[in-house]
Amino acid sequence: MSGASSEIAAHIPNLMDRSRFVGEGIRFVGAAREAAAAGLVIVDLDRCHETEAFAALDGHTIGFGAHVDTQRLEAAEFAGFDDVMARSAFFRRLPDLLAEHRAGGNETG
Repeated sequence: MSGASSEIAAHIPNLMDRSRFVGEGIRFVGAAREAAAAGLVIVDLDRCHETEAFAALDGHTIGFGAHVDTQRLEAAEFAGFDDVMARSAFFRRLPDLLAEHRAGGNETG
């Protein structure tokens, strides 16, 4: 799924993780319905209770979570997230993921 919107929405309840997005123009949301118009939706799967609802959004969806919680990561893939990765990999790749979205690309592979 790929949306045309340049907006980036993120469901990241953890304040320490949110601090990594300072200055990035990210809109933080508490529920999937609040991210419906975003072109890129980032979800902390460890703190998400709406995995299917986020996966069903039209924007490009990226979920991240604990690498040891393979069941949760696999469930997000099955639900339809475009990309699912371990928390460490996500934050390592974050600058590139944001730059790619802003450049108009939706394939993050």
